[in-house]
Amino acid sequence: MSTNGSWSSAKPADETAIGLCYGPPGVGKTLSAIHYSRIQKIVPLDRWNAEASDEKPIDTVLFTPEVVNTPARIEICVRQARSLVCSVAKRATRAEQRATLDFLRGRDEAWRVEHRNDRDYRPNHPLPLKPTYYDTLHEYEARLEAIPDPTTLIIVDEADRLAMNSLEQLRSIFDQSGLGMVLIGMPGIEKRLARYPQFFSRIGFVHEFRSLSDADLQVLLEQRWTPPGIHLPCAPSEPEVIAAVIRLTRGNFRLLVRLLTQMERVLTINRLETLSVEVVETARENLVIGQA
Repeated sequence: MSTNGSWSSAKPADETAIGLCYGPPGVGKTLSAIHYSRIQKIVPLDRWNAEASDEKPIDTVLFTPEVVNTPARIEICVRQARSLVCSVAKRATRAEQRATLDFLRGRDEAWRVEHRNDRDYRPNHPLPLKPTYYDTLHEYEARLEAIPDPTTLIIVDEADRLAMNSLEQLRSIFDQSGLGMVLIGMPGIEKRLARYPQFFSRIGFVHEFRSLSDADLQVLLEQRWTPPGIHLPCAPSEPEVIAAVIRLTRGNFRLLVRLLTQMERVLTINRLETLSVEVVETARENLVIGQA
């Protein structure tokens, strides 16, 4: 992003395209976006700065528009999201800056203590020490300013919320930045976007998220996959237990997460160590299982 606030990128816009992903509720669209963008690794320090919880580079922005949105709000939110990603790229330099400036502050204070009784000591005069604190500060600020924005992709979740004007704002961001962009929404969004030729002509691929197959579910269950924070004492390896889970979730990933969470709760409350069809059925009774 350039200093005048306009979007900029070293890559020409014609090297990138807009992607469109859609699928019914609960098939893992948002979870896939979170996993790919690694947004859960970004730890905000304040409104403008953040760091990552690991050392891998982060170059993808995940943005979810508000239910009521305007082009101006879209511009602001995307810019703030990119600023957080950029601040992660500056983390190492900022840490070095803090350590160096802390050292110089200690050095300057030690010099003042040592020389404060000298006849020619003037507390408000510049210290005869090099490099000076402020020269070093300005040097680091210049280095931070020179670090490029690492963003290469913008993922827009819940794109169904976007009205035509907001879509036009995203098109403008896409054209001016040269970044890749992926929109994620519900089935039917591809037909809706087809009514906006200027936007639809920039779509380079379409991907449909589908429910997990029975084979996929069986592999997950046999590998003892569980949602984060959920721990089952044993794998649901019995064929009838796996069949019950598959029958109740129907390949819906969100329902699978909710059912496994309730299964852990049933096991804990009843102090059980073995999974059974009865545990699965009891967990199912605590859920409201609908189309989503």
